[in-house]
Amino acid sequence: MKKVILFLLALAGVPFAWACARALLNSLASGLTEDSFLTPGCVAFLVGAAAMVALYFWKGRELSIVYVFGHEMTHALVGLCFFARIHSVNIRETGGFVELSKSNLFITLAPYCVPFYLFIVIGVHALATCIAPQPVWPWYAAFGVTTAFHILYTLDALLTVAQPDVRAYGRFFSYWFILVVNLLFALLALVAIGHISFRGQAHALRVQTVDAYVAVVDLARRLIP
Repeated sequence: MKKVILFLLALAGVPFAWACARALLNSLASGLTEDSFLTPGCVAFLVGAAAMVALYFWKGRELSIVYVFGHEMTHALVGLCFFARIHSVNIRETGGFVELSKSNLFITLAPYCVPFYLFIVIGVHALATCIAPQPVWPWYAAFGVTTAFHILYTLDALLTVAQPDVRAYGRFFSYWFILVVNLLFALLALVAIGHISFRGQAHALRVQTVDAYVAVVDLARRLIP
């Protein structure tokens, strides 16, 4: 019964996922037209992301242990946020697991939504900035590397391995949830780098959401006599 309810919730949320994607694409497109992606920080980010893509296709499997470590640590850390006790952690190149005293939707799907290594780099950058001014290129390149790492290895994990985490809440709902959370992170990232204000991004997302659901209602009216 739980999976049926979650399936229906995800089905109702498909227009919202579409709205998030449209808002992100529109933000990126506006950046291309305004040349804001030609700033040193954005160029460094893109170079770092491109380097990670190249490394993935060259040495992808050899970095699997790095992904598994981040994956299981994310389970553990999010579990601690929900006051779960960690009983054991097992990390191998072929996979791993964390035994917790409790679990829920957020603990289970967190590794597919939370860019573990990106957050570490952001935290270290914040601490370093408090000590002394930091150069743009190396840090933003690191942001690009870790962002691309999260996207590539999350897709790899979801497409090549039958993940019990995904099956726990139903594939359709889990994929919808993972997609929406990652899109929201991307929208917030554009706010964080100053590409768009939070108010502007929220307004754009609200407009796209309303348009998406209005389009669904119009389609239903056409299909239903």
